[in-house]
Amino acid sequence: MNSYTRWIEPAIAAGVVVTLLALSYQVMAPFIAALAWAGILVFATWQPFLRLAGWLWGSRTLAALVLLGLFASLILVPLVFAGVELATNVDEISLWLHERIVAGLPALPVWVTGLPWLGAKLATFWAELSAGDPQTLNQIREWLKPLGAFLLMFGKALGSGLLLLLLSLFLSFFLYVSGHEIVQWLMRALHRIGGERAQALMKLAGGTVRGVVYGFIGTALVQAALAWFAFWLAGVPNAAAFGLICAFLSLIPGGPSLLGLPVALWLHMHGQTGWAIFLAIWMVVVVASADNVVKPLVIGKESNLPFALILLGVLGGALAWGMLGVFLGPTLLAVSYTLLRSWASTRMAETSASVTTLQVPDEVEDEDPPELAGEAEVLVVRPAGEVKD
Repeated sequence: MNSYTRWIEPAIAAGVVVTLLALSYQVMAPFIAALAWAGILVFATWQPFLRLAGWLWGSRTLAALVLLGLFASLILVPLVFAGVELATNVDEISLWLHERIVAGLPALPVWVTGLPWLGAKLATFWAELSAGDPQTLNQIREWLKPLGAFLLMFGKALGSGLLLLLLSLFLSFFLYVSGHEIVQWLMRALHRIGGERAQALMKLAGGTVRGVVYGFIGTALVQAALAWFAFWLAGVPNAAAFGLICAFLSLIPGGPSLLGLPVALWLHMHGQTGWAIFLAIWMVVVVASADNVVKPLVIGKESNLPFALILLGVLGGALAWGMLGVFLGPTLLAVSYTLLRSWASTRMAETSASVTTLQVPDEVEDEDPPELAGEAEVLVVRPAGEVKD
C-alpha cells in the first residue's frame, strides 16, 4: 500500500497534468501566433505605453486604445489597401497581356535579337507569340500556372495573416491593461525554475525583441512608407501595393531600389522624365539610406544578428502564419539565436574555468625535461564559482 501511494498516485497526477496541458494546447493552437505577436508588441512598446498612460491621467485603458489605433493605422490599414490593390489588379494585368497579344506585340530591340545563342531563339519565340501560335500560347499558359498558384497562396496568406493580425491587436489590449501582473508571475516562475540565470536570460531575450521590432521591422515600415510616398507623389498606379512589396524587399540591402528603379524607367518610357529622375534619386538616396540610419540608432552597433537569420525568419514565418509570420518569424528566430549563443558562451566559460593548467618551475632545465616533468607538475584548478558570467 505504501508503494502504491509512493509511485502510482504521483504517476496518475502527472498523467492528468500532461493530459490537461495537451488539451489546453489544442484549444490554444489556433491563437498561439496571434498571442505571441501580441506579447511581443506589448513588451516592445511597454515603456512608451506607461508614459502615454501618465499623460492620459493614469488611464491604462485609454492609453491602450490610443496605441492600438496607432498600430492599426500604421500596419493594418496599409496592408488592407495593398491587399485590395493586388487582388483587383491581377485580373487587369491578365486582361492587359491578352490585349497586347491580340493587338500585336512590338518588335524586340536590336540588341536583344543580336545576343549570342539566345537572340535568334528569342526572336523566333517572339514572332510566334505575336502571330498567336497555339503551341506557343499553350506553353506560356503552362509557365504561368506556378505563378497563378503562387498568387493564390499569397492571397490566402494575406487574408489569414490580416485576421491573425487583427486578433493580435485585440489581445494586445488585455495585455496592456493587465500585462504587469503577467510579467510578475512569469519572472517568479522563471526564478523558481532557473534562478537568477533564467531571469538574466529573460532580460536578454527582451532586449533582442526590442532590437528586432524597432530595428528590422521598424526599418522595413519606414522604408515602405518612404517608398509609398514617392510612388504616390509621382502618380504611380497601385502605390500602396508597391509600398508593401518594398517592405519585404527592405530586408535585402538596397532591396527597395530593385523595384523603384524599374518603376522609374516605366515613368521615363511614358514621357514623365522629371518624375522618373526624382523617383530614382529618392529610392537610391533617401529610401536606401534609411536602413543605415534607423538600424544603428535603435539596435546599437553591438548587435550582430545574421542577415540570413532575419531573411529565413521572414520567409518561414510567412509560410507558417501568413502575413503575421512576416513580423513574428524573425523575432522568434532572433530570440532563439541570442539565447543559444548566450548559453553556449556561458558553458564554455564554465568549462574553461574547470580545466587544469600546467605550470613548470623556472629552475627546470631544458636539456632533461622527461626526468623532471613528473616532479614539477602542479595542478591548479579554478573553481567554477569564481567565474563571472
